[in-house]
Amino acid sequence: MRQTYYHDSFESFLNTKDEEILGRLNLAGTSFASQWTITTVSWDSSIGILKACFQDLIQLSPNVKKWHLLLEYEIPRLNSRIDAVIIADDLLFVIEFKFDRKKFELADIRQAEDYALDLFDFHLESRERIIIPILLAPLATTSINSFVLSSNEYVLHCLKANSNTLSKIIYDAYQQYHDESKEKIDHLEWEQSEYQPTPTIVQAANALFAGQKVEDISKYGADNLAKTCKSIIQIINSAIEKNKKTICFVTGVPGAGKTLVGLNVIHEKEGFKNEDFNSAYFSGNGPLIKVLRESLCRDDYQRNKSLYIAKKLGKRPKKEESESKIKSKIQNLHQIIKDGLSKKKYIAEKVVVFDEAQRCWDAIHFSNKAKQNRNREKNPFLIEEKSEAELLFEFMNRHNGWSVIIALVGGGQEINTGEGGIQEWGKAIENKFSDWEVHVSPQLLLGDSSTDNQKLFSGSIDNIVVHPNIDLHLSVSQRSFRASKLNEWVNAVINNKPSEAYELANSIREVYPLFISRDIVATKDWLRKRKAGTKRIGLVASSGGLRLKPFGIHVKEAIDEAMWFLNNENDIRSSYYLEIAATEYAVQGLELDWVGICWDADLRRENNSWHFRRFSGTKWQYSNTIAEQKFLLNTYRVLLTRAREGIIIFVPTGDKSDPTRLPEFYDPIFTYLISCGLTEISPQ
Repeated sequence: MRQTYYHDSFESFLNTKDEEILGRLNLAGTSFASQWTITTVSWDSSIGILKACFQDLIQLSPNVKKWHLLLEYEIPRLNSRIDAVIIADDLLFVIEFKFDRKKFELADIRQAEDYALDLFDFHLESRERIIIPILLAPLATTSINSFVLSSNEYVLHCLKANSNTLSKIIYDAYQQYHDESKEKIDHLEWEQSEYQPTPTIVQAANALFAGQKVEDISKYGADNLAKTCKSIIQIINSAIEKNKKTICFVTGVPGAGKTLVGLNVIHEKEGFKNEDFNSAYFSGNGPLIKVLRESLCRDDYQRNKSLYIAKKLGKRPKKEESESKIKSKIQNLHQIIKDGLSKKKYIAEKVVVFDEAQRCWDAIHFSNKAKQNRNREKNPFLIEEKSEAELLFEFMNRHNGWSVIIALVGGGQEINTGEGGIQEWGKAIENKFSDWEVHVSPQLLLGDSSTDNQKLFSGSIDNIVVHPNIDLHLSVSQRSFRASKLNEWVNAVINNKPSEAYELANSIREVYPLFISRDIVATKDWLRKRKAGTKRIGLVASSGGLRLKPFGIHVKEAIDEAMWFLNNENDIRSSYYLEIAATEYAVQGLELDWVGICWDADLRRENNSWHFRRFSGTKWQYSNTIAEQKFLLNTYRVLLTRAREGIIIFVPTGDKSDPTRLPEFYDPIFTYLISCGLTEISPQ
C-alpha cells in the first residue's frame, strides 16, 4: 500500500470532526515523513474548505457521498505528495493547494499537471482514466476555465479554483467527462496499485541524495536495476572481506539506468552495514557533472530551507554548504586525474564510480591535452603518456588493502577525438593490473549491440581472474519507458537498415510518437503543444550542423547546460524557449521528455548509404577518416536517444540559391527517414 495519510468516503469525511482528521494527518506525517517530505499544506484551514465543497456537491448530486478522498498521496519519483486525490466513480481529480497565493502561478499549475501526468504514466490503476488536475488557491480571484485535454488524451490542462468555485468546477468537469459505461474505480485497488516510476537522471539523483532507495523511485525495469545494485554491493563486500582490489564493469542499453546504479552505489549504507567509507561518482562528461551538481545543490538547499522554516533545523542553511557537500560526491574525472598526478598519493575514495568509462582518453590524447593546459597550472606536474584508465588504476592501486572501481559502460556513445574506448581498460588490466579481480557482464566479454560490439579484452586473459556476471547488464531502457524497442529502432536507422527500422517504428509509434517536418515553425509548434506539467521540451542538433543557422539554430552558441536543463519555461535560457539548440556534447547522459532533432547536411544520404561532411570556411568538405565517420554516426545516435516520450525531426528543404544548402543535400535524408517509419507533419 502506498503511503496515504488519510483515506475515506466523502460521507465519512463530512461526519468526522476536524480535530480527528487533523490528528490522523499529523500522526501519519510523523510515522511516514522522510527527510525530503516537508508538509506545507495548512490542513486545519483546508479541511473546512473541502467540507464546504463536498456539502455543495452532495446538494447537486447525492451519489457524491460515495466518492473517496485521499490526502497526502505519495509520489516517490517527484519526491513529493499530492495534497488531495478524489476518486469520483470513473474519474480522478488531483488537487494541489496553494493557500498563500493571491493569483494562479504558472509553476503551481505545472505542479498540479505534473502530478496528474505522473499518475497516468506510472500508476497502473490510473491508466486510461480521465485525470483532472485542479490548482486551489482560496485567495485568488475567479478564473475562467476551459475543460480541454492536454496532448495526453486522458489528462486535462489544469483547472483553476478558489474556495468559492471549487465545487462547481469539480461538478462541471464530472458532468462533462463522466462515462456511465465505464467501470468505476475501486478505491482500495487504486490506493494499493502498483506504481512503476521511471525518473529522469536529475530526478533520480535528487531523490537518492535526499535519502530515497532506488527501488522506490524507479520501478520500471526495477528487477533489472535491483539485481545489478545488489550484485555490485556483493562485489564490494567481497573485496572488503578478501582485502582485494576489484573492478566491476556494468553495461546497458542507452537510458537503461547505468548512472542511476552508480549514484545509488555511492549512497548505499545498509548493504555495507552502515560502514562509512569514502565513495564518489566520477565522469569526464562536463555538462552532466554541471547539471547534476546544480540540481542537487538547489534541491538540498531548498529542503534545508524548508526544514529551517519548519523549525526542524536549528541553523539557517547556506547554499555554499550544499555546494561543498555535493561537490565531494559528484566529481569531474579530469580534475581527479590532475590531482592524482600532482599529489602522487592515493585518492581519498575507496570506491569510485566512473560513468561512461568507454569515453576515457587514450594515452596520446591525455598527454597532448595535459601539455596544452600545463602553462595554466600554478603547480605543474609531470606529464605521463598514459590513458585515463591506466592512471585511475594507478591511483586506486596506491591504497593499502582493498579498493573498488565501478566502470559504467555504454556503446556507440564516443563522440570526441581521443576517446579510447573500453579496450583501454582491458589493456591496462592485461599489461599492468592483472592482479585486480575483474567482474564483468558477458556482453562486454563477447561484444554486442549494447557495447557497439566492443570487447573489454582483445587478447588472452589466462592470467586474470575474471567473473562473468549477467546481473551486471541493464537491458531495459528507463529513458524510453513508453517504447522498449526505441534503441533497436535508432540502431536500425543509424546502421542503414530502413526496412528493419520501419517495422520497429510500426510497433512503437502508437506509444512513442515519431514525426518529421520540413518546417521549423511547425516543429516548434508541435513541441510547444507537448508542454504540460514539468514535461521538458527542447531542440538538439549536431555540433557540425553549421548550416542550420538560417533557421536561428546556432550550434556554436555558448550554452549554460544547467540553466538549459533546469530552469523553467519563463527563462529564455531554458530548453523550453526553443531558442538554443543543445549539441551532442551538452545532452549526452541527460534527457528531455520531447525532443526536436535538427538534422543538417553533415550526415547525408548518397547512393542509399550514409555520407559524411564537415563544414569549413564556406563549404562542406569530406570527412574521410573512419574515426570522424564513427563519431558523426554516434553524434546522431546520441541525439536520437535523448527523448523519453517522443521525437520530431526537422530536415530543412534547402535553398537552390545557396550552394551550402542545396535541396539535394536534404531531400534524400528526408526520404530515408520516412522509409524508416517517421510520419510527416505539414506546415501550420
